Amino acid sequence: MFSENSKYENGSYYLYNEYQLKTKTISFTVPQESALDLPDGNGRLHLVASDWTLISNVVHAFDAFSPVSEVRRAIETLNASSFNQSLDVSQSLHLMSSFYNSLQSFISSIPDFKILTPSEQCSLFQRNMLGLLCIGGMYFMRESGIFDKPESEMLVLPLYGTEVIKHAKVICQQLNYDPIVFKLMLVALAFSSNCYMIQNPGNTDKDSLLLGTFRLLGSQNVYIELMWKYLMYRYDYQYSVNRFSNLIGQVLGALKLSFNMYENNRTLQNFINDIMEQIQTSFSSSDEAITPLWGKK
Repeated sequence: MFSENSKYENGSYYLYNEYQLKTKTISFTVPQESALDLPDGNGRLHLVASDWTLISNVVHAFDAFSPVSEVRRAIETLNASSFNQSLDVSQSLHLMSSFYNSLQSFISSIPDFKILTPSEQCSLFQRNMLGLLCIGGMYFMRESGIFDKPESEMLVLPLYGTEVIKHAKVICQQLNYDPIVFKLMLVALAFSSNCYMIQNPGNTDKDSLLLGTFRLLGSQNVYIELMWKYLMYRYDYQYSVNRFSNLIGQVLGALKLSFNMYENNRTLQNFINDIMEQIQTSFSSSDEAITPLWGKK
């Protein structure tokens, strides 16, 4: 606490003592305001040209690798067939493989991913792919219309079962966000420290991010802040706060569902384990660079 004799001038506090002629100065640094704390007169945040460029790049990369068109064609073929009941789990796994390949290509094209070493890229995928596949997969299923008709649900029913499908449909309805918000959120999620939530002691000594997850925070913060700025640009402050907080809760709910599915579904568990082994093998056997869709090559 400063006394009543304190005075503030030019960024410093001058302490005066009635028994002293000398003035003692205590300097301090004034915190800089973040761009996110500077809305315009209408309570909105401005998106500068670089923000729009990054948003455009994310959307373009996501859409370029999206399997939605392919899945829609599969659904049309399925609905036109009279042999719906003959579908088995292999078709469901093929669908999940297309989701995985899409998400892997999408994340691999991001410049922030490219600056990581191959071993760090491998660890990042192993840590987060289960969560990404669950959340991104539900988005793909919703956008492709799998949940629109019972006949279409036959593509995933053999793998997940009725109860999980019901739960997934609820989460999909809750995740009915502006597509730009969802795609930015997915990138931020990809740079989380861990979305796997499954103990795997065998891979601990091979985890290149074990002592360096702080390296991910800068990349994640860029997309989190951009998502918030976009919400504030589109909507008012109160709505943005509600949507942002709800989105966090819904993502956590989806991650919990992914963990429960992994623990209780042996077929899915084997599928995920195979993906993790493929990730390890692909990054170990080849140093070939993946060309990003934007940024430095």
